[in-house]
This record gives sequence, structure tokens and C-alpha cells, in this order.
Amino acid sequence: MAIPNFSVNRCSNNSQRWNVYFNSSKPFHMHSIQEILEKKHYQILATTPNITVFRSKDVRLTCYTEGLIQVDLYDSSKKGLKDIEHLIKDIFDLNSINFSGELFG
Repeated sequence: MAIPNFSVNRCSNNSQRWNVYFNSSKPFHMHSIQEILEKKHYQILATTPNITVFRSKDVRLTCYTEGLIQVDLYDSSKKGLKDIEHLIKDIFDLNSINFSGELFG
């Protein structure tokens, strides 16, 4: 099974912000994503029923229940589309994800 397809777009009013949209709706459980990010030394900054915000030293991820992930970069060496795609593929390692039909559910 492959990682669900996703699209990456740079935010028009913030060059350090990227939006990641998954082409299939709700492919992961939020609990699985939280476990993965905690193993990768991300900390939770905030959580609400609809949004969870994670942070590492290089990036902040805002995960929305609708399936959008907003990526804010702190590492100025990572600037391009390929860097964001690599980050998302690295975070959502297939061996760690619970594919159960819900993203942030």
C-alpha cells in the first residue's frame, strides 16, 4: 500500500508556509499521526476538536480535521516544494501509519 496522494501549495501571503492537501479524504487516524510525531520528537503546542498543532525545531505542523496540513518552516535551508514533499513522506512512513479511513479522527 502506498502513501495517499497529496498536493502541496505555497501560501500566497507567507513564503515559509505550505499547505498539504490529501487527494483521498481522511486516510489516517490522528492518534497514529500523534504517535509518529512524538517518536520524531515533535511536541504538541495546541489541540482542539478540529485542529492539532505540532512543533519540532525546524517545522510547525497544523493538522485540520478536514485533511489539510499546514506546514510552517523554521529551517531556512528548506525552501522548495521537494523539501515539503520529502518532509510529508518522511513523517507519514507507511510502516507506522494506521490506514483505517480517518485522518485526524
